Amino acid sequence: MAIQEIVQQVIKAVTSDPSLLSDFIEHPYSTISKLTGIETVTKEQAAEAVTATSALASGQSIDFSTLASVAAKLLSKNDNSVHSLATTLFGGGLKETEEGTPAVSSDVKSKILENLVGVVFDKGEAQASGPKIDLSDGFGLDDLMGLAGKFLK
Repeated sequence: MAIQEIVQQVIKAVTSDPSLLSDFIEHPYSTISKLTGIETVTKEQAAEAVTATSALASGQSIDFSTLASVAAKLLSKNDNSVHSLATTLFGGGLKETEEGTPAVSSDVKSKILENLVGVVFDKGEAQASGPKIDLSDGFGLDDLMGLAGKFLK
């Protein structure tokens, strides 16, 4: 399955059921498998899906022809772990803190979903129609997203 199809299916699913966004961030491999029917999701597929979805969630455009190299660079900066990559790109995710409060405000979560609802796929590219938002919650996320943004345009 092509990465564009995977990203389209992930976005369609999380916009239909927003609770899946947290699942996607916390368990990217199993969530992608569940949403797409792919039995064995590769590290590359998971990294590319996480990278593309986070870029689109923050209002950026992506070019699927350069996505693999960008995802690989971002993955290498995250100990080669897709789980770390997802946490970094989504700023700690949308899970609850140890105190049981949301790690990301509902306003930010709704902006993320708003951006994902407005994604338009066309000829190997995808464009989020919503406003750009800052997903950062951790050190260096702005730098990573800035780098990703330069390559994903």
